[in-house]
Amino acid sequence: MGYDSTRKSRHPETFGRAAATVAASSVGGMRKGPRLIGLLLFMMGVSGTIDHLATQPIMGLLFNAPNRWIFQRMDLFEGREVFANLSLAFVGVVLVAFSLRR
Repeated sequence: MGYDSTRKSRHPETFGRAAATVAASSVGGMRKGPRLIGLLLFMMGVSGTIDHLATQPIMGLLFNAPNRWIFQRMDLFEGREVFANLSLAFVGVVLVAFSLRR
């Protein structure tokens, strides 16, 4: 069992390309989380605005949670519920935009 000179040697650049491929795929996977959270925040903000202006029974427990449990119960947001919901939607759009950026 000695050194086999007929075997192809592995060059460092081969490992570099493989590592870059793995790193790129893991970063792409990490971008899906903020993108989904941003989409959820956007949907919650728009749905909360609609719910505050006109009652909306569709998906009320999930999408209207911030509007019904946070914005309407805190004195800080009294009279500013629509602004708070639209701000939540804006934060969702910003999160999605930054997750799509390369």
